[in-house]
Amino acid sequence: MNAIRRPPPPSHWILPWLALSFYLGLAGAPVMALGERELEEKVQAITVQLRCPTCQGISVKDSAAAFSRQIRDKVRRMVREGQSEQAILAFFVSRYGEWILRAPKKEGLGLVLWVLPGAAMVFAGGLIGYKLLRGSRGARDATQGEPAAQLTAEQRARIDRDLRRFEEQI
Repeated sequence: MNAIRRPPPPSHWILPWLALSFYLGLAGAPVMALGERELEEKVQAITVQLRCPTCQGISVKDSAAAFSRQIRDKVRRMVREGQSEQAILAFFVSRYGEWILRAPKKEGLGLVLWVLPGAAMVFAGGLIGYKLLRGSRGARDATQGEPAAQLTAEQRARIDRDLRRFEEQI
């Protein structure tokens, strides 16, 4: 006998379809978020190098000024267009000048600004070491020499007087 085949009830095909669409929806979200996360990390890495034109004491990344928000948006657009970090920084330097960079370039006068603190610390350490060695050598020479030879005549007379007075008391 030929039985009429009926399609499966909706509960048999809707549940797998919903599960599959839910899985694909969640699986697609991290891919989208990962791209956005990478974009934001790049934007933050670039904007931390730029000085806020309004505040001037903090980076564009950390500033809440409207001008900094505009710069962040411009950097985000440039990153989305595929421009490199150097190209983006060069754009802002050409527009606002070298002062927009929070760290000086490592060439020319900027190189002096990078080297000077380290050289000053080395010089200060050497000076402190020299003073310590010289001071300990002077103290060592004073203790190795004959103490009476280093006293002035007035000091020797005072010591002799004090010693005689001490001996009289005994």
